[in-house]
Amino acid sequence: MRTVPRVACINDLSGFGRCSLTTAIPVLSVMGVQACPVPTAVLSKHTGFPQFTFTDLTDTLTAYFDSWDDLDFDWIYAGFLGSIGQIEMVRAFFVRQKQKNPDCRILLDPVMGDEGKRYSTYTPELCDAVRRLVSSADVITPNITEACLLTGTEYCGECLHMQAAERLADSLMQLGCGSVVITGIVQENRIGNLTYQDGRASYSDVHRTECLFSGTGDLFASVLCGALARGKSLSASVKIAGAFLSEVTQGTLREHTPAAEGVLFEPYLCRLGGMLYEEK
Repeated sequence: MRTVPRVACINDLSGFGRCSLTTAIPVLSVMGVQACPVPTAVLSKHTGFPQFTFTDLTDTLTAYFDSWDDLDFDWIYAGFLGSIGQIEMVRAFFVRQKQKNPDCRILLDPVMGDEGKRYSTYTPELCDAVRRLVSSADVITPNITEACLLTGTEYCGECLHMQAAERLADSLMQLGCGSVVITGIVQENRIGNLTYQDGRASYSDVHRTECLFSGTGDLFASVLCGALARGKSLSASVKIAGAFLSEVTQGTLREHTPAAEGVLFEPYLCRLGGMLYEEK
């Protein structure tokens, strides 16, 4: 029996910008979880910068996953997927791992858009493929834009009343996932996350900073995955992730860091171990 949980992290690797795998690996590691990366692409900087290099690793994924046939994982955390081919390969990996270990759980962060807009690389066909992948996930963590894209709901901004958020979560559940966390719900100077599980909704919020930093969704999902892998309940894990994100965004704002560089989570990583024990 493993004493250290093992998580397969499927995402791109951006050399600069604090996002995707460069966020997931240190966060999971400091939370006492083995992070096993699956790089789907390598970028010199994330796509929020005006110039960057991009190397697509789709052609390497089949052999990569095949070489892991002798391994099993406690959790699989999948983030940005850039093509229908990648999505189908990841879906096949989900199936194989579930067959090998029925207790394996899947966290899918459907990175598709933000602020009411679909990312330019995401075609309607790609959105449909992500929608089908949702049915394989135990937990999904869309922001409001992504939740609307997945369900065909009209986007009406980041300020959602709880009844509207619950309806949106219920629509997401109809896609076949196990539970839903809708992130980034704005209520004046607070920002929160709605958790929907077993037909019940719960909500938690934290102080909201005015600046929108890159990579906050990746950081939230990474902390959430780490807490879940360490045995925390979904609602407790959401509170841990929300509290950590609030702390680091406020610290980043004080340092006047450019938003594209992401949040300065490194000085706060030592806090994560303690937060696992603080939140019941």
